[in-house]
Amino acid sequence: MRDPYSSCPCVVVGIDGSRSAVQAAIWAVDEAIDRDVPLQLLYAIESVSNDPDDTAAEVASAERAVHNVFTTIESMGKPVKLESEIVHAHPRTALLEASRSAAMVCLGSAGLAHAVAGHIGSTASAVAAGAHCPVAIVPANPAGPGLVLAVVDGSPASNTVVERSVAEALLRASPLRVFSMRQPRSADTSDGVADRSQRVKAELEHRFTHWRRNHPNLDIEPVDEHSSLLNYLEHLQRKATPVQLVVVGPVRPGPLDVLWSPSGRAALEAAHCALMICDRQWWL
Repeated sequence: MRDPYSSCPCVVVGIDGSRSAVQAAIWAVDEAIDRDVPLQLLYAIESVSNDPDDTAAEVASAERAVHNVFTTIESMGKPVKLESEIVHAHPRTALLEASRSAAMVCLGSAGLAHAVAGHIGSTASAVAAGAHCPVAIVPANPAGPGLVLAVVDGSPASNTVVERSVAEALLRASPLRVFSMRQPRSADTSDGVADRSQRVKAELEHRFTHWRRNHPNLDIEPVDEHSSLLNYLEHLQRKATPVQLVVVGPVRPGPLDVLWSPSGRAALEAAHCALMICDRQWWL
């Protein structure tokens, strides 16, 4: 077993026995294969008992959960390198520490405590907010093949968001749509906001040309006909257009706040799509 805090990169998946954690591990397989790094299953036991029998039972439960995921992934028949680690720590602490050297952290949108409600759990939210690498949050019932949606806002993280989205679209052979969130207007700044929006659009078109030239099979287009991100997600759902992944930057306030609002979470849950938050280090 690998030390989860080692410097050798891997794709880390948080395991807790929930269905969404299993789906996160399945989703992460292609990420690990694409990077040619191990897929590490990390189970964190937050023990609150000093009773050895209780501790032994917790370890046994963790081992069963990890074994279940191992068996599920091995049955896929894909050439992924599997590793696992069981640590005694709060899940949030263990995942944040592992993120310091991980290529990516993947976790289910809801652990066992939130499985009935189906909402994004507190651990997922905390890890996404503080991780040192990209974080993917995967629902218990992820959508099948569908488009990748990059959400940019002209912040320093926007280039990274689109680059990560291009990589994901190529990996998953999916069409890529790029949604540019408009900055709020005011009487004093409306001209500046308009200029900034035009500049962002021009920069994106230039980059689209570059990616189309280098990747002729890449289906990448901007989203021009919608001004609201949530309205666009609702439009896709009405049109029965599946979205398998939404990619955003970590800058706040920004697109992440929209998607983590009650209406934003509802839109993500209705779409059954994964959410990826890019690396904080690109803009810190």
